[in-house]
Amino acid sequence: MQSYLSSFTYLHSILRYFILLFAFIVMIQSLMGMVGKKKFKPINKQSVLVLLIFCDLQLLLGVMLYSMRGYASMFSSGDVMKDPVKRFWAVEHGVGMIIAIALVHIGYSTTKKLMDDDRKFKKIFWCVFSALIIIAATIPWQWRTPGVGRPNIPSVQLMNAS
Repeated sequence: MQSYLSSFTYLHSILRYFILLFAFIVMIQSLMGMVGKKKFKPINKQSVLVLLIFCDLQLLLGVMLYSMRGYASMFSSGDVMKDPVKRFWAVEHGVGMIIAIALVHIGYSTTKKLMDDDRKFKKIFWCVFSALIIIAATIPWQWRTPGVGRPNIPSVQLMNAS
């Protein structure tokens, strides 16, 4: 069980960088589309789709980690909201990320609608920009409160085969 937990944590930690990268790519494409009055192309839709897939995979890993670590059981103690570390892991991180992923889904749904290209680029930009702010605020960066912060570059802990 511990080896799965370590592997899922590592994947969850690394995947955040792919999400941040594609969020920036989508934002730059959208900004260029708005400013340059460009046509919305299939590559624009594909970039948002890749971001969406990474976000959904991240959500799946996060839900697995949430249940494997027993964060939901913290609510039974009654002091989860008083302790900043427990509150972050049991509430803030998960709720923030779910809201951010919902914004990415709203942005992606825009790619399928019949509307002028400028409006598509604007809606995608603002959805992804808002999601990126929430994601950046709820990532457990290493400089956060002790107990919350995690290494920015996670190390993989290999199990000894003997």
